[in-house]
Amino acid sequence: MISVKEFTPEVIKRAYNRRSWIYSKTIAQMEWQYHLTALDQANIKTGENILEVAVGPGLTIVELAKRAGKETIIYGIDTSTGMLSLAEQNLLSHGFSNFQLKEADSRQLPFEDNTFDFLYNGYMLDLIPVKDMPRILNEFHRVLKPGGRMILLNMSKIDKSAKTSRETLYSILPAKFMLYILGGCRPVLMEGMVNDTHFENISRTYLDGKFPSEIVKATKPH
Repeated sequence: MISVKEFTPEVIKRAYNRRSWIYSKTIAQMEWQYHLTALDQANIKTGENILEVAVGPGLTIVELAKRAGKETIIYGIDTSTGMLSLAEQNLLSHGFSNFQLKEADSRQLPFEDNTFDFLYNGYMLDLIPVKDMPRILNEFHRVLKPGGRMILLNMSKIDKSAKTSRETLYSILPAKFMLYILGGCRPVLMEGMVNDTHFENISRTYLDGKFPSEIVKATKPH
């Protein structure tokens, strides 16, 4: 994985607050089919405790709520208050009121150990420095129940030997351009790190197309 252009959490928060509405109308729509493909692998059951880390404008958390049922409390976090506001509006407009959204950092999730049956995280780790990824994955592992399931959806590439046009652009364009126009993301490969975090039943599905992505699915051991 190429090195990320590092920004402070406050800089990232400010950027995503400013671009939250336009993101919801552009990139989020183009990524949507990838999210649906990932969620189809989730096998969500009614009544499960579900957490989405990085809810964005709320398209995915609405889909999670639909699959879990209206009696289920859906939990979501994001670092951007602008995204959280959009997610809340989206949930309410679809008739869902049984949810809890929090402003939080994925490096320190505000939940007890062994809380969730399912955790979903889409298009966030491709923005994160490599050095922070193990800490975040350990947090995901911590808050899942034994036997709990996790799905990661990331910008990616077919394998580590590939060099994509996105990586070339990422390397040569100014940092602020990458953050505000392209979201600051680059292709990542998370299967190995998930394995290092002591998950099991790990699988990776590569999705080609306009936004080459990977679905990494794993389970916390009992």
